[in-house]
Amino acid sequence: MGRTTEGEPQGSNDAPLQPRLWAQFLATLGASMAVGGWAVGIGIGSLCVDQLSRGIGGFVLTAEQQVWIVTSNFLGTVVGSAVAGKLSKRFGARNTMLWCCVPAVAGFIVTAFAKCYNTLLIGRLIVGLFSGPAFVLHVFYISAVASPQYRGFLALLPDIVYMVYVILSLVLGVYFPWWWAAIISAALFALPTAVALLIAPSDPVYLLRTGRLIEAKKAARFFGIRLPNPEPTTTEEGVSHKSTWTLVKQPRHYRPLLLSAALLLGVAFCGYMAVLSYSLVFLRTLGSTLDATVVSVLLCVIRIVAVGLVSVLIDRLGRRVLLLFSAAGMTASYLALAAYFYIPSLAQFTHMPLLALILAISFFCMGVGPVPWCVIGEIVPARLSDAGGAALVLFYNITSLIGVQVFPPLLAALGIGGVFAAHAGVTGAILLLVAAAVPETRGLSLQQIEELFEGKDEEYTLVTAVGTPVGYNTFSGA
Repeated sequence: MGRTTEGEPQGSNDAPLQPRLWAQFLATLGASMAVGGWAVGIGIGSLCVDQLSRGIGGFVLTAEQQVWIVTSNFLGTVVGSAVAGKLSKRFGARNTMLWCCVPAVAGFIVTAFAKCYNTLLIGRLIVGLFSGPAFVLHVFYISAVASPQYRGFLALLPDIVYMVYVILSLVLGVYFPWWWAAIISAALFALPTAVALLIAPSDPVYLLRTGRLIEAKKAARFFGIRLPNPEPTTTEEGVSHKSTWTLVKQPRHYRPLLLSAALLLGVAFCGYMAVLSYSLVFLRTLGSTLDATVVSVLLCVIRIVAVGLVSVLIDRLGRRVLLLFSAAGMTASYLALAAYFYIPSLAQFTHMPLLALILAISFFCMGVGPVPWCVIGEIVPARLSDAGGAALVLFYNITSLIGVQVFPPLLAALGIGGVFAAHAGVTGAILLLVAAAVPETRGLSLQQIEELFEGKDEEYTLVTAVGTPVGYNTFSGA
């Protein structure tokens, strides 16, 4: 590829570009592993609570302190996700995810050397704080570098990767004390993340938005994404510079944002994250005779297999079909789990609770868990991806934090049957929401998806959505 100047035409006048799946996969893998810090934080939190409760580690945690150690990862992520939009606007998603790895590793080191509750809590908060930006930005980075025919598949890769990291931290806990598990798993997340993101460039949308046209063209060629020709009729004065709040008030913007928030609210309170965060302790409460660590790893493996299957089906069956199937299956599984504890005659089926829980998690992994993130990465308007994306993930982390915090007292107050009956109500609401409001985005370009939320009298293109420099649209074919 020769050197270019800003005046060179781009896009359709160049030789046709074939999507470079390996390049898109590399960037997606790097972004996915950046979220691995958050995933390792979940696994190490569960491991700390379990081992410390069994006298491994030199100090003892109270029941209240155990809850805060588990949820501190989410609390730090709340703050980190709140600043992700500003960091992304200034440095780009790729650079923000890359450099946040360094302090995240420092947080794991503080965790590993903790000799008391306060130090352990500080280390966990640091991990969550610097995992937060990646948790926000990976969704929109992947959407910006992926071609429509690969976007669904690539958008689900982070789910597989961070479950691998949760398994890694839990398996390390079988062979090492939690402090060594923290150091080893942190290194295994940070080093490959750095390698992948140092090779992959920033996404072309960010580069165009910051006026770096030559770099944008090189990045587009790296990923095999087409940049359109300059449009002579587009002027700098014609580019929208409206405030974020003014944009949010427009129906074509607030509709997808509200829909995204509703989906995330359902994900946060459907029970999966609470069970995962307290997996080792909760599985013992459930009465399973199997080793809790083995079952926790089994649940993670089930999620990996299920998401792998979904990654193949999502661009064939579509987002809506998978979400409807998943929500219906979770509702039925939760109702079966609740029935076991309410109907005495079912007590003879001793394996029924664990089987119902495994089914619920399997259905979660086939739609409600991974697919909303794919949908959000597609439907949130491009110009609001920084501020809107950060706000949505902040909202998700706050609601997840609440869900994880209230799980133990709810379990004590309602019992296992009552808690899962409530979760069945949440997944039933998700089912209704998807049926009534979620559009099908399979195979559509980002511009076509934005048009789904426009009124008939609205004329809108990505040239106003992104606010690019003179003469440039964003990716009509990406």
